[in-house]
Parts: sequence; structure tokens; C-alpha cells
Amino acid sequence: MVLGVLANYSELEMRWLGFSSLVFMTLLLFVQTAVSSLDFEIIMVPFLSIIVVGFVWEAFREFPSKPSSDVSLMGYVTSLVWVSAGTLTAYFVSIYLGLGAIVAAALVGLVGAALVKDHAVEIYCGAFVGMVSPDVLHDLGHIVLAGVIAGTIYFIARDVFEGYGGKLGAIAFSSWIIVSTSSRCELIDVLLEFRHFGISIMLFSLASAVLTYVLSIRLKNGPVVASSLVSLLGGLLLPAFGAENAAELAAVVMAASFVGMSSREKLRSEKAVLFSALIMGIMFIYSANHFGGAGGKLGTLAFGSAVSSRGLVSLGKMIIRKRAVN
Repeated sequence: MVLGVLANYSELEMRWLGFSSLVFMTLLLFVQTAVSSLDFEIIMVPFLSIIVVGFVWEAFREFPSKPSSDVSLMGYVTSLVWVSAGTLTAYFVSIYLGLGAIVAAALVGLVGAALVKDHAVEIYCGAFVGMVSPDVLHDLGHIVLAGVIAGTIYFIARDVFEGYGGKLGAIAFSSWIIVSTSSRCELIDVLLEFRHFGISIMLFSLASAVLTYVLSIRLKNGPVVASSLVSLLGGLLLPAFGAENAAELAAVVMAASFVGMSSREKLRSEKAVLFSALIMGIMFIYSANHFGGAGGKLGTLAFGSAVSSRGLVSLGKMIIRKRAVN
């Protein structure tokens, strides 16, 4: 059925569908975060709104302008198979082996990169789908459906927002939003508060993003291996050493590692990575109560932050140029 639907769209239309999915789902999280801050910390509204503006500005600059590559039945089936494999494997390791979502996704990413290097990206994308919380009301059918949806979005969005860290998570997040709104699957509605250890969140975000970027770009390990390794270390070491708020900080480490997955074309230096990680830390703190338990939420925070940071830099340069002319 999905193949029949895709067959009715041109290459450019599929590209637009992928672009629209990522933009809409990211804005859904970011705008809701900005609006909700009106209720408990109104001083953050301008800052969160600026982050949203940066994202929208850069998204417009990323408008699809050319057809997608490899628009074929085999290309779609390949994406679907590997994303679904990553989904089911990560879910099994997380839930049935009891290793938890972060360690599970990191292990799947590392194993995928080692054994199936050509499809490591698809597998890692699927792993984020499989990170769904056991507290989310769902069954195995929802897992399979989310994996199929994520595989489809991965295929149609593969040539948009290239090089932005967190894109794979945004794809996974999109699949869970679609599943939760079209079925009886329910995401977690719980009140969480992270502001009391906000400094720790910011520090771990900055350090993890830069470490991942160095491992990926400077040391040439590639984004999947770099992010998986940093996430695995965070998921294992923080609880092992009895760190306060270990689970939350491990999530920060993983989310920030996605920022560090960005290519040099998008984030040209460690300074650019630090700026994106700063935004990511802020969004992590203030988005705590939204879409709880959805696989890919951490990646969406990273994706939106990386895109927004580039947008804000671009806007800043444009304003400076206009003032210089005047």
C-alpha cells in the first residue's frame, strides 16, 4: 500500500513530503515548548521564540530545489528493511534484555557500523524508533508500524537537511507522533522538572557534543560510531558512578552526541558545535513535559538546535551587513 501511495508522487513531491515532515514535527515540539514556558518561566519565552525563529529561517534556506536521488523500489525496500531491523533490535535489547533505551540504541549503532557499514545510518535511525519508553501505552504492532513509517520518511527525506545531526532522531520522532495520533498508542503525560540541575545539563551537553564532533570529524570515525560510543559511555558510566540524576544526564549526553554528528559543512568548527549544544541544552530543560517516551525526541531536540544555530548565525550576519550598509 505504501509503495502504491509513493508511486503517485514525483521525485520532487516526495522530497517536499520529507522536508515538510521534519519541519512540522520539529516545530511541533519547539513551539509547544516555547508556549508552555508562559505558564512557569515567562522570562524564557523570548529566548525560546528566537530559537524557533532561527529554525524557521534556516529551514526556508533548505527548501528542496532538486529531485531526490535513487528513487526506486529497491531503494525504498532497502531503507525499510534496515530501519525496521534497527527498530526491532533496539527495542528487544532495551525491553527484553533490560539494558535500557540509551545503551540499547548505542549498541545497535556500534554493531551496525561494524557489521553493515553501508547501512549503519538506516540501522541507527531505526534504533531511535526502538527507544520508545516501556511506559508508553503500546504493543509490538505499534513498534512495527512505527518502524515502517520511519523507514518511509527516511527514504523520502534522505536528500533534505543533509549533514544535520539529529535528523535520524527527528525521523523516528515523526513516526511515533503519527502512530500516537492515529492509534490507541499513548505517549507519557507526566510533570518533570529539570531546571534545578540545569547547569549540569548544559555542561554535559557542551562536552558531549564537542567530543562527538572531534571523534567524528577530527579523528574520522564517522558520525554513527562517534555518537554511539559517546552515548554508550554516558549510558554506562553515569549510573555506574552513582551520578545524581544519572538517567537524565545520560539522555543529555546522547542528545548532545547527535548535535556532534553534524557534518563540517553544516557546523564548521567546535565553536559552531558549542552554540548548537547550548541551544540543545536549553531545549532539553524546557521540553521535558512534552511528548514523553517517544522514540527520537532526543534527536529532534538536537536536529532543531543544529538547524536553529545556523539560522541564527545567518540572521545575525545579515543584520550586521544591513547595518554596515546603512
